[in-house]
Amino acid sequence: MIVADKFVFVHLPRSGGTFVSDVIRKFFPTAREIGYHLPRSLLPREFSHLPILGAVRNPWEFYVSWYNHVLPRDAATTLVSWMSEAGKLGFTDTTRNALNLGVNNERLDVLIEMLPEQVDYYKRNVPNITKDAMHKIRGSGIGYYTFRFNHLFGNANDVFICRTETLRHDLLGFFETIGAATDKMRDYVLCSENQNSSEHLHYSTYYTPELAELVSVRDHQLIERFGYVFEQATSVQDGGPKPCIEKPTTNL
Repeated sequence: MIVADKFVFVHLPRSGGTFVSDVIRKFFPTAREIGYHLPRSLLPREFSHLPILGAVRNPWEFYVSWYNHVLPRDAATTLVSWMSEAGKLGFTDTTRNALNLGVNNERLDVLIEMLPEQVDYYKRNVPNITKDAMHKIRGSGIGYYTFRFNHLFGNANDVFICRTETLRHDLLGFFETIGAATDKMRDYVLCSENQNSSEHLHYSTYYTPELAELVSVRDHQLIERFGYVFEQATSVQDGGPKPCIEKPTTNL
């Protein structure tokens, strides 16, 4: 979570947050991180009046990005190890475990036992989830990505959410609404390189029909709220829209 004078950014993993954080640090000198993936519920009261900024992505794409990012780096960490059987499982089985997080009580009990009672959010120990937070998913039927969204944003009706697919324009739109956009910022946001991206084929190539359907069931809240669909394509580089895109001619 990053706090600036005019807003707060809550960072949902693998959803364009590294790019957003880079823009914030570059153009808001007073911005500071007060916790790594800190949930909005823990936002200090002194900042509670500020508007909240966040980002989200297509859930089907999230699981592909997440798998390709964390497995090579974090297979030994608690949550990833639990989902992937210490890196032994492939994408299909690992993602199925992530999607069934809230319905398989036996496996969930094992995971909760492995998680800490408290988290030091100043340490970059993704995913920063406590036993108490994970207890709340039991019986919910939601998938891991929806769980993370709910955990970080809570009731997100008053949050300005950027879609990763239109991140650059959405982000500028937010900065326009708070009166912070400048020509220099517009140039940077529209033309700078993607951040923290992972290379992989289009997400649709990773899914069996059954697994794609499971995402539509477990993450239906986000899919319906943001109008996502399962698309077919040939290839993609993770990390959002490509620079440099055409500059808007009017305010966003």
